[in-house]
Amino acid sequence: MEQEKILRFHMKLRLYYEERNFGPGVAGLMQLVRECGSLSAACQEMHMAYSKAWKIIHKAEEDLGFLLMEGKRGGENGGTTILTEQGEAFLNKYLQFVNEAENAVAELFEKYYS
Repeated sequence: MEQEKILRFHMKLRLYYEERNFGPGVAGLMQLVRECGSLSAACQEMHMAYSKAWKIIHKAEEDLGFLLMEGKRGGENGGTTILTEQGEAFLNKYLQFVNEAENAVAELFEKYYS
């Protein structure tokens, strides 16, 4: 007997001025940096090369016009990375925006496809 198929939707929201550089990937990386206190640890968690992470962060910063995070080198236990105040505020607004947008789109999806 064939299993019933369920129609779904998926959306990705990106914020940008010129290049689509701030989206789910950068936001996820920033959330992990906030949790771990380290870009290196966040990269390990995401299975991403450290150099790639810095590259995507810098591209987003370049487009947005402000720093999202800042790092402090070295020491006995290695360096730390924290979100800047502006980066923290931008991330929080983005997460709220995505949540509200997903809820609104879910209602529209239900309206048209239920």
